[in-house]
Amino acid sequence: MITCDTLNAISYSQKVLPILQNNCYTCHTNNSSGGGWLMGNYNRDKSISQSGRLVGAINHASGFSAMPKNGAKLSACEIGTITKWINEGCPNN
Repeated sequence: MITCDTLNAISYSQKVLPILQNNCYTCHTNNSSGGGWLMGNYNRDKSISQSGRLVGAINHASGFSAMPKNGAKLSACEIGTITKWINEGCPNN
């Protein structure tokens, strides 16, 4: 059973990056910048995250394009992990 730990500090490299790689990078990297959102490294991911666009999209919030496009909404754990990382200032660790 996979546990969801959003109580402790969130590591970009250990927790956030794998979520983005599995759900975002297929369309949002150098080879394909879907919707104009270029992701694929810490600085780009941080910029999109701090703008509020990432959280709006993964929460399927009104006014945002629901992401992943044509896919299921991320799990509550994945959304919570990304949200906590953003709320912690997007540390690069």
